[in-house]
Amino acid sequence: MTLFGLVRHGQTEYNRQGLFQGSSDVPLNETGREQAHVALDTVPPVDWDLAMSSSLSRAEETARIIAEDHDIPVAGTEPRLVEIDWGAAEGNPVAEMEERYPGRAFPGRETTQSVVDRAAEALEDLAEQHPGKNVLVVAHGTLIRLLLSGVTGEHLPSIPNGTLSLIEVEGETWRVRMVAGDEVEFPAVTVPRDRSPRFALDDLHLRPQGLEPARD
Repeated sequence: MTLFGLVRHGQTEYNRQGLFQGSSDVPLNETGREQAHVALDTVPPVDWDLAMSSSLSRAEETARIIAEDHDIPVAGTEPRLVEIDWGAAEGNPVAEMEERYPGRAFPGRETTQSVVDRAAEALEDLAEQHPGKNVLVVAHGTLIRLLLSGVTGEHLPSIPNGTLSLIEVEGETWRVRMVAGDEVEFPAVTVPRDRSPRFALDDLHLRPQGLEPARD
């Protein structure tokens, strides 16, 4: 079994201003760096074997801060864990773009299922590479929430900056243990690897527009 700690990166100026951020490479602001320093302060301690992040700078810097504070080895980045690509909405105000494109049907945006599929694939590969280890992964709010929602079948709330969620992966079995710092107890979900897509949000009756936070 591999335990993954999924941390949402700290705040950026796009977050603060209410702009769609997605796959744009926006750095942390000072508040975001402070959030990184305290990200693990209010959750049960775990002996993390390694830390890694998505390849976007806000996640990479958050991981580096946490790793330095807690003496965790850094193992690089994983491009499949970058945030959803909002297409034409990126860099624009949330309210304006949602009014212009009902249902968030932004030109060029990535599908919800694509985000879940690549995130699940990345964690599966990391679980194979690090069996029995505790792996801290800094990623992004929408990606984390969609992945956890796909596993649990629940409409999970927005993931705040600098919070920790826990998910266990053992072979084809997945179990969510914590969501944004709150301990939970969801049943384990077994998904065969030859299933495509792995976690079908439509099969779980999850409405994509209901899963996405106001911005990320």
